[in-house]
Amino acid sequence: ESVGPVLSSLKDLRGRAEREARTLGTELADTDPDRILSTTRDCGVSFAMALTHVMEGVLTTSRSMTLEEELRAFQEYRKAAGSEHFSCLPSRAFQSLDEYLEYLRGNMQLATFDVELTGGAQFRRLMSEVEVFLRFSEISAQTKKRDVIQARGVSMGNLTWRDVVVKLLSTEAHAPLQRRVQYVGERIKWFFELQKEAVLDFMDSLRGSPSASMYSPLYPKHAKLIKQNDMIKHLLFQTYDRACARQLRQFLELFDNLLTTTFSNPWVFLKGSTLAGTEAEDTSDAALPSFENTKERIPKEIAGRAGTESVLSGWLTDIPADAGQIDEAVHKVQLLVLKTYSFIRSQVCDQVELFAESFFKLPMMRRLEEDMTKVELTAEDTATYQAHRDHLAAELSRAQVSLSEVDDCVGRLQG
Repeated sequence: ESVGPVLSSLKDLRGRAEREARTLGTELADTDPDRILSTTRDCGVSFAMALTHVMEGVLTTSRSMTLEEELRAFQEYRKAAGSEHFSCLPSRAFQSLDEYLEYLRGNMQLATFDVELTGGAQFRRLMSEVEVFLRFSEISAQTKKRDVIQARGVSMGNLTWRDVVVKLLSTEAHAPLQRRVQYVGERIKWFFELQKEAVLDFMDSLRGSPSASMYSPLYPKHAKLIKQNDMIKHLLFQTYDRACARQLRQFLELFDNLLTTTFSNPWVFLKGSTLAGTEAEDTSDAALPSFENTKERIPKEIAGRAGTESVLSGWLTDIPADAGQIDEAVHKVQLLVLKTYSFIRSQVCDQVELFAESFFKLPMMRRLEEDMTKVELTAEDTATYQAHRDHLAAELSRAQVSLSEVDDCVGRLQG
């Protein structure tokens, strides 16, 4: 009777020893020098594919945040990185991040403000926040009388008020909007960097879950390998961060080109859009239009775009050219600068989600897999892998000896 419990405990111990030896043997095989690069790339491809699932929305990740937690963490990240080329506050009217958060919670009433989100839902909330941030962009300083007079010098040709407005916009409006676009890019980049652990958690959570059959069976295996092997994890995360940095550069470069061309000739930019109507017309668009209303609206908008040039010419013609009316001219130029900048800002805010989707989110989801297939090992990485492999071999040998001893004990008790 006393042998039964001992024998049962030994059998349990043998089962654990067999599982440990099997796990170590699998990892040792996966870190074979002839297969290690292929294994690393396979893990990277699975990681890249899993990112798509996380962005599409999964319920098994634990790395979720409220918007307040997200913005506070981003501010700490900015301070730690020493990034002073952009501000975390959208306007000088906000004295602290607490005031901005209160505005988002109270005035904007973002429905998901206090909801813990990750993946695609968190990205959608992020786009709402950065659009609000961009719409606070304003000209850095009030256009002064001296600036207007100074901008209207003399030239070989005919220097008009149109040229004056372009100079003032390029000098006073380009930089503030560019700094806020920098904030948008950094926020999106930081968001994607946060998703690394969320993706890894998602892959690992599929082990033994009912939803595992809906995804690749390699996800749990590769997640375990990534978590156990620090070198594979380092290489994959390093490649991922490089992809994020690349997309940030492309995003900012494209947006910088857009702003440069817009402020160098804003009149061409305004021609391609419909000027805003009255307040009553704007509120009529609050409800989703029917198909018939849309068909009626499109010809009107096309016709409205054709008339934009005449509206702009009317604004410019109203500015007096007589030197005795310089005060009135300055006032009207200031108003025209503000009107033009307001319209450019609205157009940029309307396009920021399109730029983020096209030049950041989609490339990250579609090109990351290709980046992972190009992972290369340095000589230092190879040496680290060999040291890790030697450690695994020693652990496997110890596990096999333990298993052999347990088998001997079980055999003697049963014999």
